[in-house]
Order: sequence, then structure tokens, then C-alpha cells
Amino acid sequence: MLVALDWGTSSLRAWLLDADGAVRDEAAAQLGILKVPGGDFDAVFRQIAEKWSPTAAIASGMIGSRQGWGEAPYAKCPADAAALVAGLIEIPTSLGISLRIVPGVSRVDADGIPDVMRGEEVQILGDAPAAGRRLYVLPGTHSKWALAEDGRIAWFATSMTGEAFAVLAEHSILGRLMDGRAYDQPAFRRGLAVGASAGGGLLRRLFSARTLGLFGELEPKAAASYLSGLLIGAEVADARSTVADAIGADATGAAPDEVTIVGGAELSARYAEAIEAAGLKSRIAPADTTVKALWRLAKHAELV
Repeated sequence: MLVALDWGTSSLRAWLLDADGAVRDEAAAQLGILKVPGGDFDAVFRQIAEKWSPTAAIASGMIGSRQGWGEAPYAKCPADAAALVAGLIEIPTSLGISLRIVPGVSRVDADGIPDVMRGEEVQILGDAPAAGRRLYVLPGTHSKWALAEDGRIAWFATSMTGEAFAVLAEHSILGRLMDGRAYDQPAFRRGLAVGASAGGGLLRRLFSARTLGLFGELEPKAAASYLSGLLIGAEVADARSTVADAIGADATGAAPDEVTIVGGAELSARYAEAIEAAGLKSRIAPADTTVKALWRLAKHAELV
């Protein structure tokens, strides 16, 4: 029996998989790597997995970061399942089995600037087609846009949209006129339009989240939705341009006109709205992409 874990910064999820990869049990805990008492990752692993008496274990996510249980060096993009398996690290556990940790993926862009993902690579490969191209967005604190081609991650880029929203709403003057975070669709859509047309003027357009409120054109309860739309609209517009450049430089054929969204329901719905407002189609990835990929990686590594 295999234990597969998605172990992130704030929480972890675990599944018990049988010899055919079917989920027999699962567990979750708010014990991400930054919340583990005393950094005792082995104790948390035992707490989650001991009842299952597993014969093998594999994990992805921030557990393989420098702040995690053991650092799994990044595999270089483009990366497929074989590259991730080649980069697995092995951690002994008090259950008498080893935990294999999946590496993240790194990429250096044309300007020589490095980018990284850790955990998202598994979510993508759990859904990526064996042949053909698919475009992904994984929204969150640090949104990832990625191209999968023929079962491998061919390109990706990060946008700090979620973190920028939190900082601006909580620690800048833009938040002074905000009243709550309830979703307001008209305000969100207005923000999408402004963000999509901002181009290199995003820093200038951000101030509209305050001035529209000062002149009575944006209600305090709608201000957060407007700012969210502005940032996401700018992100989608930038991603379209960046993906087109990446395909022109590194691949052949046209950019996909559909974006697959991998994420939680609420944020995925906002990104679907933004993507469709930009004239693209959207698709929500199945919820089991992570566990499917971990099972495939475990089989590839002959853990099961």
C-alpha cells in the first residue's frame, strides 16, 4: 500500500492507494511545513500514516523545499515524469519505510532570470495529455502559467498576483476605503477591463482602486473585488503575450485558445471569468490531478 502526500506550506493532504492506484482512505491536516511543531516532520508523517501500515510513501510540494524535511533539487524545464523520478530524494522515517520526495522544476527565461515551481509540477502532469499541447493556470499566492507538451512541462512563468493583492489590500492606502472582501461581480468585471488594458501602466492604474472610491464611483464593499479584477485582468493579458512569445521562441504552432484552471473553486471561478472576458475558453481540471500524478510517479520509480 502506498501513501501519497501533497504537503504544502500551510496544510497537507494524504491518500492511501492500493495496488491499482485506487484511493482507499484519505486524511488532511493544517500541518503544512511552517506549522509543524519543532520541525518534527517525522512525527507528523507517523501521525498521518501509521494507521495505514504503508509499504511505500511519496510526497510532493514544499516538504521538498529548503524549509521542508529535505531539499529536493529542482529538475530543469522541460521536465517530464522521468525527470521528476530521477530527482526523487529519499528520507528515512520512523515507520521503517523511506519517503520519496518529488523535486520541483526550474526554468531560466530569455533575460537570464530564474523561475521555480514546487508542487504545481505534479498537478500539471496529473492532467497533461500524452500528446498535444495544453495551457494551464494555477492561481494562488504565486500564480503559475504553464504549457504542457506531449506529457511534459515545456514552459512556465510565475505571477505574484495573490500576494500583491494581499499586500495592497492590507498594507497600502488602497485598502483604506475597502469594506470587506465580499465578491461584487460588476466591480470585478470593471477591474478586469482596466487591468487588461493597463499594459506597462499597471502601477499607474492601481491607484484607480482609491480614486474611484474618492469620487463615489466605487462603493467600499466593492473595492476589493475591483482590485482583484484589476490584478487578475493584468495577469491574464500578460500571460497571453508571454505564452505567445514562448511558443514563438521554443515551440511550433499556435497558442492554445483554452486555459485549464487548477485550483480551489472560488478562485477558479474568478479566473474562468477573467479568461473568458479575454476571449479565451476555460476548463476546470479534475480534482484528483495530484494523487493521479503521485501514483504514476511511484509506479515509474518502482515503489509499487
